[in-house]
Amino acid sequence: MMSLQRLFVTLLVGASVAAAADSPDLPKGLPDAASKDQRIAVLELMKANTQKYGSDAALLQGLLLTHSLQGEAVLTTQSTITGFEEREGRKYLGFRVESGVVLNDKTMDRDRRLERIWHVVLERTLLKYPKFKAPGDGPAVEISYNHREYERLSDVAQTDDDAGPVERAKFYLLGSDLDEFLGHRLGPQEFLGRSRVLVDERPVKIQLTEVTMPPRPATELGQN
Repeated sequence: MMSLQRLFVTLLVGASVAAAADSPDLPKGLPDAASKDQRIAVLELMKANTQKYGSDAALLQGLLLTHSLQGEAVLTTQSTITGFEEREGRKYLGFRVESGVVLNDKTMDRDRRLERIWHVVLERTLLKYPKFKAPGDGPAVEISYNHREYERLSDVAQTDDDAGPVERAKFYLLGSDLDEFLGHRLGPQEFLGRSRVLVDERPVKIQLTEVTMPPRPATELGQN
């Protein structure tokens, strides 16, 4: 039976959060393996999160899950909205992601693991938005992942009980800085430099080795 988390991803691919929350009908294209009760549970979750936190936040929960799975997750993958968190006089809307990703210690140290998670899970998710609107001063996204040495990723999938230690990266992103980043007025390195980033609750600075600035929207081309 398909898990609720994976069903949530399928639902997001086929319909927007707002449309699903407002519609009494189940979206078309859901897997036959999913029961009607599971589909209804997903819609109710989406509707509740949309009403409480807004459609952008509800969609962010699902996109973080989607990009974790697309980032070669081999372990259990979950995404949760944890509610509001006060930090340094700011009020952040919290998200917690168990990515299910296992990174290879043979090719990545801690800094490269952090960069990989930024690019594959969080950056890809954020760039789906032209603008992001949610209550509070910005999102705080915690993403956990495992790491160990391996020859082939398929080896890890067969030995879930030995996936290596867990690392937890947390990104506190101010809404004003996020607006600049999504508006292509702030590059990823500067955006991360303005953000507070923790690994296992310790502050770190990310130095990106692969930086690509997304193209500016066509309406802004030629404008300075």
